[in-house]
Parts: sequence; C-alpha cells; structure tokens
Amino acid sequence: MAVTLASTYRESSGSTTLYIFNFSSVVDADTWDSGLGTNVVGFWANGQTNEATAGQEGVAVSNSSGTFTFGLKTTGAVNLFVLART
Repeated sequence: MAVTLASTYRESSGSTTLYIFNFSSVVDADTWDSGLGTNVVGFWANGQTNEATAGQEGVAVSNSSGTFTFGLKTTGAVNLFVLART
C-alpha cells in the first residue's frame, strides 16, 4: 500500500540535497515514490517516537529507483532521510 507524505524539508549539502520526508502513519511493507529516480545516493529512516516493546523499535527501508519500501513491526510515524543529486 502507498503511504501518504505529511511534510517535506530540504537542505542544500554541496552537490547534493538532503530531503527529510515525514509520514504520519506507516505500516510494514508500505511504499512511497519520491520521484527522485536514480538520483538517490543515500537514505535512512527512523521512527518519530520510541516503541514501547523492546525489539520492535527501528525502521528498515529499501530503495528501488526512488521508490522506498518501509519495514517495521508496528504502525507509526516515520522520518525518511534521502541524500540525492538534484
């Protein structure tokens, strides 16, 4: 299922741009197309709040040509950080 973007921030970082994408609710296997394509050079994600259950904190994320897939054990708000040449 596709996730809905809540807000975006951009910061210039030399020849790249750091994008901070905020999602209010993400579940395991949600996807989102950033539109950045193959310009992505790095990415990571984290939950906006700590999970109450040990071992269920953290967010895995994978990228395929600018489409990100999230892996997490519980539903929650997520920040996605993407470094791209734009």
